[in-house]
Amino acid sequence: MKRRILLVDDEANVRKALSTSLRKAGYDTKEAASGVEALEQLEAYQPEVMLLDLRMPELDGMETLRRLKQRKGPSPSVVMMTAYGSANDVMEAMRLGAYDYVQKPFDLTQVKQVVAKAMHQPETSEEDGSMRPSPEERADSPEFLVGLSPAMQEVYKLVGKVSMSKATVLIQGESGTGKELIARAIHTNSPRADQPLIPVNCGAIPEKLLESELFGYEKGAFTGAVVRKQGLFEAANGGTLFLDEVGELTPSLQVKLLRVLQERTLVRLGGVEPIPVDVRIIAATNRDLRERIRQELFREDLYYRLNVVPILMPPLRDRKEDIPLLIRHFLTKYGRETGKEDCYLSPAAVEVLNAYPWPGNVRQLENTIERAVVLASGPAILPEHVQAHLEESRLETQTEAEKLGIRYEDRSMKDIIQEVEKEAITRALQREKGNRLRTAKRLGISRSALLYKMDMYVIDVSEE
Repeated sequence: MKRRILLVDDEANVRKALSTSLRKAGYDTKEAASGVEALEQLEAYQPEVMLLDLRMPELDGMETLRRLKQRKGPSPSVVMMTAYGSANDVMEAMRLGAYDYVQKPFDLTQVKQVVAKAMHQPETSEEDGSMRPSPEERADSPEFLVGLSPAMQEVYKLVGKVSMSKATVLIQGESGTGKELIARAIHTNSPRADQPLIPVNCGAIPEKLLESELFGYEKGAFTGAVVRKQGLFEAANGGTLFLDEVGELTPSLQVKLLRVLQERTLVRLGGVEPIPVDVRIIAATNRDLRERIRQELFREDLYYRLNVVPILMPPLRDRKEDIPLLIRHFLTKYGRETGKEDCYLSPAAVEVLNAYPWPGNVRQLENTIERAVVLASGPAILPEHVQAHLEESRLETQTEAEKLGIRYEDRSMKDIIQEVEKEAITRALQREKGNRLRTAKRLGISRSALLYKMDMYVIDVSEE
């Protein structure tokens, strides 16, 4: 018996092209020109997969999907189709239980591959959690998730799928790629949306202060603890805690975080009673945590606890097709803020921005547009309004390398190596607050070798 596919699209030529291609691939197909017609055909036809267009008159694809998931009994795997998809559309479709999301004009080979995978999806029903609240029952997704590139579409799909679960998420990517925005999108699309989302920058807070901030403390736990203080884990109870730069956590804090993740309880500083907490953890890092594990700077067991659902944010250089969308978004944003809503980029300025490699990613692009809007004396933003900022950014990222060429000119290799080694050891010691054992691990040498080199180079960094 042939596998059945229901094709739902208000455009007859789209339905015909899909039907011809899928029938040649050995499937049985049936067509519906609207969402209403599709729902009427379900009982008699019982398709295993539904290809569902998003934009349709009378009953659109999103509402059709919502009603489909509210029906009793098994329902087909749904693949959404649209030429006008936004970040919110993708996340909402996946949150409602769609299997996948493809953009028009699509490659028919790709569609067949998606259909083949969807055929093997377990059937879903009302009892297994497919019922979802309507968008009106929650806050809208952040409007500033901009981008329709394939790489970002994959990110949106993951956000939509993971939002309704309690799974811990690890967002990885370079600085400036928008990791916190993705964390906010996950929280906003989740059942915890009406509870707090609390962000914590683990790399910006000293270890002792971070420990008390995360776990709280009892009165008298240390000098200055004159009252009991609730920690951020307790403050986020029922909601989400976003741990940014989680790769910077010290070993002792890694142990305490692991315990909370495993036991879902914490103990305040100076306390003895375990306190239950219901907190979803979303972590983010621009570090290679596997490399940190190899250097014994990050716990492997904590990594696997955090990395239940990994999301990799693509750098802007790998999604250049999104640059025009981002430019328009930031022009609108900063045009409104500065009262220059008629600002636009000249073709020459657009060329400059498209050719730039963007080492600072979306954040750098945003800063560049903001500065250009402020500096432009008229509505036109010219190349000179963006080039100066980009040149400064280039110098910031390249100055050290350029300085090295001058600094080591006409010097022996031995002198150069010794100076670099001395500087590396000094910086590592400062980063580890003088702790010799942690510094040795960071540098990949033994403690005795570190002490020998400190003595040889006369390095004196006290342990805090």
